Amino acid sequence: MARYCVDLSGIDINKREEICDLLRDYSFFIERVIVKHSLEAVIVNWDSPEDFESSPAFPKGCPCTLIAR
Repeated sequence: MARYCVDLSGIDINKREEICDLLRDYSFFIERVIVKHSLEAVIVNWDSPEDFESSPAFPKGCPCTLIAR
């Protein structure tokens, strides 16, 4: 299972939870990264055979780093 860190800091703060909800619905499991009481990133555990970055759940324009494969 691949794990990705998606940086949400460039997204409007009011839309970040909505993105987390969408990612949760499409992925195996997510972990929210909270910094100083603010949602800054999400760790996505991706178990789908579909490529994460081209999936409908991927928040376009957000930096994404593969953590583990």
